[in-house]
Amino acid sequence: AVRQAPATPDPEAVPKDGFGGRQALAAPPAQVWQAILDAQNLQASIPGCEALVQRSATDYEATVKVGLGPLSVRFKSEVTLRDLQPPRALTMVFVGQAGALGSGQGTARVRFEPTGDGGTVLHWWVQVQLSGRLAQFGNRLVEASSRKLSEEFFERFARVLGVPAGHLPPPSPWHRLQRLLARWFSLSRK
Repeated sequence: AVRQAPATPDPEAVPKDGFGGRQALAAPPAQVWQAILDAQNLQASIPGCEALVQRSATDYEATVKVGLGPLSVRFKSEVTLRDLQPPRALTMVFVGQAGALGSGQGTARVRFEPTGDGGTVLHWWVQVQLSGRLAQFGNRLVEASSRKLSEEFFERFARVLGVPAGHLPPPSPWHRLQRLLARWFSLSRK
């Protein structure tokens, strides 16, 4: 089912760089919240995740193999869930080492928006930074790869959850203008 997500993100919660997206799910926020905290669900949702071990309620260790341009890179990673606001929002922090190639870190902010029909729209924003030899690939390649992996994570999560995923149309020009103005006003207050 196609659902329009009318709400614009909170300008204070939107990263100033990075990228984001939305994923509609035919399940209530409480069910989606419980599913995203489950280690098996996370492992099945993270593209290229070869292993994931839960160390505490919010900390995980993972081995993730991802494609970055011509390379296939294996990261030994720590995944931490922060800023937990059940069932409204959370932040996932990824820190990974790729041996001699360098390291990477990323942050994914996720907001759970209830819909009028009992579903949820996940709004997500991602920031990624690479260091070492990995950083030489350039921002466009890193962002394109990161965007693809992020979109795949949320699509896989919908399948793992066992509910139909709705495809949302892109935000209307009016919503994009509202977001731009909200960002501009939040910057001018600082």
